[in-house]
Amino acid sequence: MPDSAANLPPCHGLIAAWRLGDAATPLTPPDVARMVEDGEGPLWLHLDLVDARARQFLLALPGLPAAARAALVEAEETTRVEVAAGALFGCLPDIHFDAEAQGAPPVGLLHFALSPGLLVTARRHPLRGVHLALETPRVTLPAEALGSVLRHAMLEFAQVIGLLARQMALIEDQLLRPDRNPPRDALATLRREALRLSRHLDPLAEALDDLAEDCPAPLAPLAAPLLLEARRSRAAARALAAVLERGRIAQDQAASRVAEETNRRLLVLSVISAAMLPASLVAGIFGMNVGGLPGVESPGGFAMALSLIAASVGGVLLALRLGRML
Repeated sequence: MPDSAANLPPCHGLIAAWRLGDAATPLTPPDVARMVEDGEGPLWLHLDLVDARARQFLLALPGLPAAARAALVEAEETTRVEVAAGALFGCLPDIHFDAEAQGAPPVGLLHFALSPGLLVTARRHPLRGVHLALETPRVTLPAEALGSVLRHAMLEFAQVIGLLARQMALIEDQLLRPDRNPPRDALATLRREALRLSRHLDPLAEALDDLAEDCPAPLAPLAAPLLLEARRSRAAARALAAVLERGRIAQDQAASRVAEETNRRLLVLSVISAAMLPASLVAGIFGMNVGGLPGVESPGGFAMALSLIAASVGGVLLALRLGRML
């Protein structure tokens, strides 16, 4: 891949571009091409990866190592932060901008590559955190811009996790009321959404911790704004873990209530079966078409049969009571 700006392709797929400084200045695609070729900066470029032509521009960007350029256009998206040849690159989680779901909204990943004078971000779907950071950048350096993106994303995640926690509290309240059925479907959905979020936030917290431990000294200024948000990422991961643990406990409680209700119904069926077994035997005896049955010729034979059936049922129930099975 080229390391110079010679024959730089057109800047297709550009969503927004800023020249950072005391007062951030918006740029047009021709301005971006010229400034990148001249090595001017500091710059923040945000591109749309849905535009296939953006790939050519990103792969030809000067001032970034080959690994960082490849990370900007790779199809496989995983939350990570890596270091190579004086640059940071990887993918950061963010929430879809146009999500309107009542529960946890979809999560997307923002590709980024950061050098001292250039921040390049790219996405395949509009994202909230980067959108809020791009509206009015109040930063002077590319590293600060990336930290602002992560901060806005973490604030959005905190709101979503708070919503999940409130929904979990409502489910727990329902479980504490014996007259309400366990909300198993809602609980399963909430646990699934929380688990989906944890698949992005847990790797982010681990990546930032690894960056804090292994970041080379020359890259410390680049990593500092990201590391300032490590506390938010760890707090979000802990809050999400608490929601998942509460969900597991609630699931156990719901399963216990279902098991108790099933056992109660089986007990009722067992008592009915045990009580009716002697009655069925008496009815079967009196239903035999043989001579010599008592009460066949007597007007009170039917009453006698009913009395025997009632006595047998009462005897079984009494025996179950005395045996503390009722």
